[in-house]
Amino acid sequence: MWDTYNEDRARRTDIGRIVRIAVFAAIGVIIFGLVSNQSVNLLMNLEEFGEVFTKPLYYSILSGIILAAIVFVRVNFKARHSATWYSIKMLINFLKRGDYESQSKMSRYSEFQMGKTSFAFWQLTKVVLFAPLFANIMFGMAAEYIIQGNDIGLSSIGNIFAIPFADITTDGSYAQQNVMPMFPALTLLIPPLLAAVGLRLLLYVGVTSVVNIASQYAIDSKESKPKFLSYISTIEIIAGAAVFWIGFNMFFSINIDYNTRYAIAGAMTLGAAFITFGFVDRRHAKVIIYPTKRLVYSRLFTAAVIIGLAGSIMIVNNSIAETRKIEWNGPYIAQQIEVNRFMHGLDKIETKNYDIAQPPVSPSAIQSVVEQNGDVLGNIRLWDEANAEAKLKQQLGQRSDLGYFDFDVLRFNGEMYWTGTTVPVIPNTVASRDTWFNQHFIYTHSDVGMKMLEADTGNIVDESQFFNQRRIYYGESGNGGLFSTYWSAYPVTGTRSEEVGGAFYNGTGGVNVAPPLSWMFEPNFMAYSNTPVHVMRYKDIHDRMELLYPYFVYEFCFDCTQNNPQPKEVEAFVVTDGTRTYWLMPLIVAINTSNVPWSSATSTSFMLQLVGYSLIDAYDGTVQIIVTGNDYFSQMFFEQYRDIGATREVPRWLADQIRYPEEMFIWQISKFNTYHVTDPKAYIETKDFYSIADDSNEVVPYYAYAKPPEFESPEFVGLQPLQLKEPQSNSLVGYMTVQNDLEDLGRMTFFSIPRDSPTKLISPAAAKTTLTGSAEYKEAKRALFGDTNPPLGQVSLYKVGDYEVYFIPVFADTGGKQVGIVGAVGAASTTGTHYVGLGNTPAQAFENYLQKLSGVAPTDQPPVVVINQTAPDRQSKIQNLEKVFIDAGLTVIKPTAVSAPVEFREAQGVYRADSDLSQAEAAIQSFIQEFAPEGGRIFEWHDGTTVNFGVLREVEGIVENHYISIEVG
Repeated sequence: MWDTYNEDRARRTDIGRIVRIAVFAAIGVIIFGLVSNQSVNLLMNLEEFGEVFTKPLYYSILSGIILAAIVFVRVNFKARHSATWYSIKMLINFLKRGDYESQSKMSRYSEFQMGKTSFAFWQLTKVVLFAPLFANIMFGMAAEYIIQGNDIGLSSIGNIFAIPFADITTDGSYAQQNVMPMFPALTLLIPPLLAAVGLRLLLYVGVTSVVNIASQYAIDSKESKPKFLSYISTIEIIAGAAVFWIGFNMFFSINIDYNTRYAIAGAMTLGAAFITFGFVDRRHAKVIIYPTKRLVYSRLFTAAVIIGLAGSIMIVNNSIAETRKIEWNGPYIAQQIEVNRFMHGLDKIETKNYDIAQPPVSPSAIQSVVEQNGDVLGNIRLWDEANAEAKLKQQLGQRSDLGYFDFDVLRFNGEMYWTGTTVPVIPNTVASRDTWFNQHFIYTHSDVGMKMLEADTGNIVDESQFFNQRRIYYGESGNGGLFSTYWSAYPVTGTRSEEVGGAFYNGTGGVNVAPPLSWMFEPNFMAYSNTPVHVMRYKDIHDRMELLYPYFVYEFCFDCTQNNPQPKEVEAFVVTDGTRTYWLMPLIVAINTSNVPWSSATSTSFMLQLVGYSLIDAYDGTVQIIVTGNDYFSQMFFEQYRDIGATREVPRWLADQIRYPEEMFIWQISKFNTYHVTDPKAYIETKDFYSIADDSNEVVPYYAYAKPPEFESPEFVGLQPLQLKEPQSNSLVGYMTVQNDLEDLGRMTFFSIPRDSPTKLISPAAAKTTLTGSAEYKEAKRALFGDTNPPLGQVSLYKVGDYEVYFIPVFADTGGKQVGIVGAVGAASTTGTHYVGLGNTPAQAFENYLQKLSGVAPTDQPPVVVINQTAPDRQSKIQNLEKVFIDAGLTVIKPTAVSAPVEFREAQGVYRADSDLSQAEAAIQSFIQEFAPEGGRIFEWHDGTTVNFGVLREVEGIVENHYISIEVG
C-alpha cells in the first residue's frame, strides 16, 4: 500500500552538499598538484645543480632569519606581551560579546601576558614564518663572510657619525680617508639593517603603542575613568621616537652639506625632548587625568623653539650659500666628485690631450700613406648589425623551424665576423593537437647553431672553421622563446630520436626523473609508466644564471623611458675552445649605495661592478665562473665560491675572444660625462658636461679593430665619440676607447681635444650630413642608384696614420645586401671644410680623400667609382661549375627558390681565382658520387655571391635538401 505520509519524508539527494564536496576535492587536487610539482622541481634542482643551487638558498635563509629576528623577536621575558595574540583574544571576546563571562575577561594590553613557553615558541614561530619575506642574499653573503672571520670595514663605520659635523676640505681627500673604507659595510650591511630596525620601531613603538592606547581607553571609558594624559604621553613617545629615528637616518644620507648638521641636531633634539616629555607625563598621569594648558604650551613652545632655531639657521645658510656657492657648496661637491669617481671606476680612466692637427700630404706620398696604413684600411668594419642580419637571414633558406635571436661581432685571428646565433621555432604548420609534443620533444635545440659573415667585406664564411660544436641546447631566446618557455625531454631507454634532424642528445645537461616523480612533474609522462624521462630545464642561459647566481644583473635599460621601458638582456655571445662552444656572459652586480654619503645628486644611488664572466656550455649547460674583479664584492664572492669551482684563471684560448661588456662601457661613460669634471666650480656651473655623440637614438658603443693614438698596432677596441652636452654643437670634445685584449681588459682612455684647439673634430651625424650633401656623393648616387636613396651603414671613426676619418658604407641590394660604395669623410678641419672621398673599398675611398686634401683632385668633381656588380667573368665561372654536373649526366635546373623542411649543407668551397677551379671541381665530384642520383636533376640557386647546387630526397616522408655551396668571386 502506498504510504503518502512517508513519501515527503523520504531521503533526498543533497545536491549542494555534493557540489561543496566536489569543489573542495578539486581545490585539494589542484593544491596537491602544485605542491607536488614544486617539490619535484626542488628535488630536481638539488640533483642537477647541487651546492651551486643551495648556496644562494642558504644566504636567503640566513639573511631572513637575522633580519626577521631583528624585526620581530621580543626580548622582554618579564612582560611577555604580544599584540597579535592580544588582538586575537579581543576578537574572540567581541564575537562572544553576548556572553557575560567573556565581557568580564576584557583587559588592558599592558595586563596581557603570555606563558613563558608560549612566548618563546611564538618568537621562534615569527622568525620562521616571516624569514622568507626578509631574504636578502647580498646581506646573507656578507653575514656569512663576517662569520667566517673576514672584515668588510665594520671597524670604520663609526666615522659616519662625525661626517656631518666635520670641516670638509675642497680637494676630496676627506672622502678618500673617511668614506671609502666604509663602502663595504654601507652598501652590504647597513641598508637592510636600517630597514629592519625601522620596521621594528614601527611595530613595537608605533603599532603596539596604538594598541595599548586603544585597549586602555576602552577599559577606562567603561569604568568612566579616561586618563587622557596617559594616552598623550604614549603619543609623545611615539612621535619622539619617529623624529629621533629620522634624525639618526640622516647620518646615512646621500646628500650631506653645510645644513645637515643642523637638521640632525634639530631632529634628534626634538625627538629626545618628546621622548622625555612622554616619560615625565606618564609618571604625572598617575595622579593627573587631563593635561594642563601650561603642559601643552610648554610642549608646543619647545617644538617651536627647536624647529625655529634649526630652520632659521638653515634658511640663513642657504641665503649665504646662494651668493657664495663655490665657498659653501664647493667642499661638498668635491667629495661627491671623489666618491663617484671611486665607485664608478672613473679614477682608473686615463685622459690624454690629443692634438688632432693633420699634417699636409703631398700627391707623391699618397700611395705610400695608403700602403703604410694597410693594417687599418684592410680591416674596416663596414657591415653593421642591421645589414648583417638582412644577409645572414638568407642563409637559413626556407627553414621555418629556426630563427635568429641575436647578432654579435666576434673576432678570430685578427679578423671580425658578424655572427648570428639561431634558436628553435615552432613552425606555424604544426597542428594544435601536436603542439605540446613538438615543444618538448622535437624542437629541442638549434641544429645550425650560428651563421657568420666577414664584418669588413660581408662575405659569408663557413662557421665550421671556428665552431666544431654547433648544436645549441642552451642559449638565448628572449621572453616567449622556446628556451625560456619550455623544457625538453626524452625517454631514457628510447632507441628512436624524436628530435629535429634525428639527433640523439648524449650530453650531461638535465636530470633523469623516474616514475612516479616524473608524473608529478608532468602528468603526460604517465605514458612512460616504467621508463625514466630525461628532462632539460632552464635552457635559456639568462634564466639559468638567474636561478644559480641571483646576485647579478641580467637586464639593462640604459635608453628606456618611463613610458617606454624596454629592458635588454645582458649581452652574451658565443666563444669556442676549438672543440666545445660556450656562451660568454659578463657577471655585473648592482650594489645599493643609497646610504653612502655623497654617492649621488639624486635620491637613489647604485653602482655597477664587473665581477667576472661565466662560461656556459651551449650543449651541456654547465657553468664555469671566472672572477676578474678586484673590488670588495668580487673578493667576497670569490672566497665564497672558490670551493665549488670559481676561478681567477682565464683560459688561454679565451684571451683573444673576451670582450669588455658594452653595458659597463656605457655605464662608465655616462658617469664620466659628468664626473670627469674635478673642479667644484666647473661642476656647479655645469658647462663642461659631456654627452654621447651618435647619429642615432640608440646608445651603442662601436667595437672594431682600430689604431687609436699611441697604439703601435691595431687592437680590438670599443670606441664612443663624446660632445659637449650644453651648448650642443657638431664638434666632438674627444672619444673614449676601451681595450679588450686580456692583458689590458677594461682599460679605458679618453682622448681629449683641447677646447682652444683650432682644429675641430666633427660628430658622426655631421659626417653623415657632409657625405650626403657633397657633390661627389650626389653624382655617384645618381649614376649607381638612380632616383633611389640607398641606405647608409654605421658611421665609424678611425684614425688612419695621422688622419681622423669617418668611413660610411652605402649599401646596394643586388640579389642580396652588398656594399655599393664607401665614403671617407675627413673628420678634422681647421677651416670647417671637410673633404669626401668615394671608392669601392675603404683604401680606395681614403686614397681619394687624400687626393682631395692634397689638392690633386678638383673638389667639385667626383672620382670615378665602379660598383661591385656581377662581372662577365663571374658568369663564366658559374658555367664552369655547371659543366661538372652536366658532364656527369645530370640536369641543372634553376628554380626561383628551393624550400625543404630539412636542409643539409654537405660541402663548401671558394672559386674566386682560376687556381680555385680544381678544388671546386673535386668538391663537386665528391658531392655527385655521394648524393646525386644517376641521370637525375640538380637544383641551382644563388644567395648573394654564393652559388648552391642541391639534391632533394624524401626520407621517411620528409623532404631533405642536400646541397653544396660555392662562393664565386
